[in-house]
Amino acid sequence: MAKLCEFLGIPFDEAVLEPYQGQRMTDGVHPQSLPVDDPNFRNHNQIDSTLGEVWRQIQLPRPLGKFAEEVATRLDYQLPLLVEPSAQPANLPDSNPKGEQPSNLQPSNLQPSNLQPSNLQPPNLGQKATLREELEPMQESYLDVRGLQLCLCSWGPADGELILCVHGVLEHGAAWEEIARPLASMGYRVVAPDQRGHGLSQHVGMGGSYQLIDYLGDLDAIAFGTAEPNAKALTDQPFILVGHSMGAVVAATFASVRPEKVKSLLLLEPVLPGEQKDDQTAQNIATHLDYLASPPQHQVFADIEAAANRLRRLTPNLSEELALKHAQRLTEPFDGGVRWRWDPRLQIRTGIGLSGTGFNRDKYTQLLSQIKAPTTLVYGNNSNFNRPEDLALQQAAIPHAKTVKLSGGHNLHVDAPDAIVAIIAEKRLNLKN
Repeated sequence: MAKLCEFLGIPFDEAVLEPYQGQRMTDGVHPQSLPVDDPNFRNHNQIDSTLGEVWRQIQLPRPLGKFAEEVATRLDYQLPLLVEPSAQPANLPDSNPKGEQPSNLQPSNLQPSNLQPSNLQPPNLGQKATLREELEPMQESYLDVRGLQLCLCSWGPADGELILCVHGVLEHGAAWEEIARPLASMGYRVVAPDQRGHGLSQHVGMGGSYQLIDYLGDLDAIAFGTAEPNAKALTDQPFILVGHSMGAVVAATFASVRPEKVKSLLLLEPVLPGEQKDDQTAQNIATHLDYLASPPQHQVFADIEAAANRLRRLTPNLSEELALKHAQRLTEPFDGGVRWRWDPRLQIRTGIGLSGTGFNRDKYTQLLSQIKAPTTLVYGNNSNFNRPEDLALQQAAIPHAKTVKLSGGHNLHVDAPDAIVAIIAEKRLNLKN
């Protein structure tokens, strides 16, 4: 790296060798921020010259600003084409290379002629979902899970068929709203907990943890009604389980160990535990201990609008209305401004327990292979959270799973909510055939 900087005529700073140290890229806003547990970063041992042309194929989700265009022109960069954001399904493995909508996700196939009740029709796939207040409002309730107060977001009738949604790291249950409202209007009951340390749920104490087993225990208590002495199970019937990103890991593991509870499984942008080599164990533990000794702290924003703007930088397809609504729920007043409400210790990715010696990639794929429920894997065609070999490994581990690719990035619940609603509605209809 030093020689490269010398060749380019720019100063060399050793900090570039540790991009995930301290506060660098770990505020939970940069979409590729996976410190310590990043499955790709540690494996880049050489320069791939072919990647030098990849930028030419990038499709921008929104126009560049004037300053950015001027810089690109000055540096003689050919600006990529601009495409309009869309919630249309795109590029299933069996679709054509032009990205035309596959026939098996045409609206006509999602609404079989022999099952046409109006409350089951998915929304128009060509339109983005909006926060129409006439739709089912979100309810919030609290549940004591082993002394920790967890907030549950819910939509729809209490006696509706249950869909349980599990969000990813640094998200919250309300992030599912654009999907939950249309489903609630179809008669579903959608429940999305704020996972521990997230949203309005309590943070763990100084001796607590955010390990995979903790998230699983919380989900188990919520589903089975064992959280409190008088708590009731959400349903006595198998339910539809949906998970996004890290939440997909939690959901998939739950489906593997509690097969009797899961009617069908939908995994949005599922990820894999990082590959950990034997000679990296000590380094990873040392890094984790350093984080514990000096926990990260939140950035303070001037106001809610500034926090909302940060959310939109992460997910450009997030509307101003939704960004502001999420920011209001995701922040708390602090030092004359606002800061994120989620526990800053969640930035310590080793604390999620995806790459520890007790739970690694091999063990996780073994769990995936034991999933019995009908499963759908959904990926964004603009996401780079999974390498091709990661996708192949996931699909090989669940050979019976259906794979769908949608137009969007990693945050498909924002980029393609209507398409996801349609997939869930289709699955319900198919299950009843």
